[in-house]
Amino acid sequence: MDNLARKDDQAQEFGSFLHAISSVSDMAALDAMCHDFLYRQPPQQGLEYAAGMTWANPFFLPNIPRESLDLLALDRGYFAEMIMRAKLTAARNDRLNVLVAAAPGAAPDFLDGALSIALGLLTANIVAGAAEPTNLGASTLDQEPDEFALIREGLMMGAGYVARHAARCTPYAARMLALYNVRPVIVTRNIFDTIVAIDEAAMTQGSTVAAMMPAGFAGLDREDRLMLVAGRFAAWIAEFHLSWKRAEREGLIKPLFLSYEADFLGDRHLAARKLAEFLGPKANALRISAMLDEREIQGAGAGETLPAVVRNMVARIVRGYAGEDDVSALLG
Repeated sequence: MDNLARKDDQAQEFGSFLHAISSVSDMAALDAMCHDFLYRQPPQQGLEYAAGMTWANPFFLPNIPRESLDLLALDRGYFAEMIMRAKLTAARNDRLNVLVAAAPGAAPDFLDGALSIALGLLTANIVAGAAEPTNLGASTLDQEPDEFALIREGLMMGAGYVARHAARCTPYAARMLALYNVRPVIVTRNIFDTIVAIDEAAMTQGSTVAAMMPAGFAGLDREDRLMLVAGRFAAWIAEFHLSWKRAEREGLIKPLFLSYEADFLGDRHLAARKLAEFLGPKANALRISAMLDEREIQGAGAGETLPAVVRNMVARIVRGYAGEDDVSALLG
């Protein structure tokens, strides 16, 4: 019993350590932390622990003596076989995998968390091979699904996962999502409200949106800030919306489109039923509805405070895309 307890303590310690290093972006600090941990472990466990560390943080590699490297080397054929086996394991299972895709500020902050709790799913990241890629410097915009990340998350234990990304759809992304059995839920919002939400988020120091803005952004007048936000995001938001519509029209993917206004400010019970029907028999509408009802959501109408010059610019940009598909959901 003492041995079992000791093993549990060691596993818990190692799990906490992996969580701690997953966000470390300082390469020297990462190297020192990992090797200090490794040198305190029994030598026979070194390879196992080192493998876990490289899985937790993609920038860590253990200091393996040159004479030992040949023992760990993989030839291309063996590597290809391992990748195929990993792909089959990740893709050919009956887990429920969900992607919530939305522009920054366009989806309720609680949506992915509510789905995770209601459906018993883990939260995941499918755009980079790391547990916390944005903390390691990965982009927070144009987050196209990455195959290694899809394999990595597909190998997790449990019922499946829910990921949330600002991801436009490309034919490549659509095929990847289909291959790895990921069901995309696309949330759109009135673009004028979204521009205001992005500006408010960018004023919060340390937020992911703040990192996308130029230095000195918080010190600008509100109209100047909103012009910068609109100039950067208006076309992106229009293209985001239309990229998913385009992929659906071309038969590459079948997403669920939800509206911030109609489905989350409006009838959340109907939104829960839509989600349950889309996600299949493992999704319980009553449980999803209960999770959605517990959350507060910022109301509509913030876009009315936009200065006329900003509002007019945004409207002109969005209407420039009207020749391809309906953009009225964005303009309200």
